[in-house]
Amino acid sequence: MQSPFKTYVFALISIMALFFMEFLGLLDFLWLKQQANQIKHWHYQWLLPINQSLSSVQNFWRLSAKLEDLQYRYAEAAAQLAAIDALEKENQELRRLLENSNRDREQVIIAAPIVSFAKSSVTVGSNQGAQVGAAVLYQDNLLGILGEVSQRQAEVLLLQNLQTGGIVAKTKQGVMGLVKGNGREIVFTEVAADASLEKGELVYTAANASVEAGLVIGRIEAIRQDNVATASKVAVIEPLVNFYDLAIVEIK
Repeated sequence: MQSPFKTYVFALISIMALFFMEFLGLLDFLWLKQQANQIKHWHYQWLLPINQSLSSVQNFWRLSAKLEDLQYRYAEAAAQLAAIDALEKENQELRRLLENSNRDREQVIIAAPIVSFAKSSVTVGSNQGAQVGAAVLYQDNLLGILGEVSQRQAEVLLLQNLQTGGIVAKTKQGVMGLVKGNGREIVFTEVAADASLEKGELVYTAANASVEAGLVIGRIEAIRQDNVATASKVAVIEPLVNFYDLAIVEIK
């Protein structure tokens, strides 16, 4: 077996012999360099598309990350803008209520409606002085009365859902009746069959135990046929204000 020392000596002698032969012109290293350059150029041309593809994937990944970050920031900004718009609307409604209302401020509670298809509520309760049967108002429009009241929240029985009891009301011409709901609409019942009702006529609250007189209930939308059996007629009332469109309401 040949020793490593002899191998190193043989390699050194071979290298010296190659350089000596190249010095004498017997070998042409330039040709080898050209061949090496051609091989390197060929590899570069072959690897260039792969490198470009990898760069494109990397750039796409970076752009995707930036796009995701922008989408998150946009959603966050949109939520903040919506909150600011809601607060601005609430402030405008509150200013309008305070400027146009002539009620005693100590007897009025300002509350924000809670929009829910299951149950209508407001964000005040017994802790703020809300009581069962209190009127829910907006700019002298009666929207309903408070039902169940907890410490921090109260249920609102909108007029169309007020199926028991009722509110004594009258038209501008003085026609008396009872306002209640059938679950879908507000009706003006117990009206004398010979009473004169007109479409578009406003209906107001009359003297009631828990609701003050003179509040607007709505406008007569339709008049149903007389009920011969009870000698009375019924009118459908369209409210002027939608509870679900409001930012704040009054509780009195």
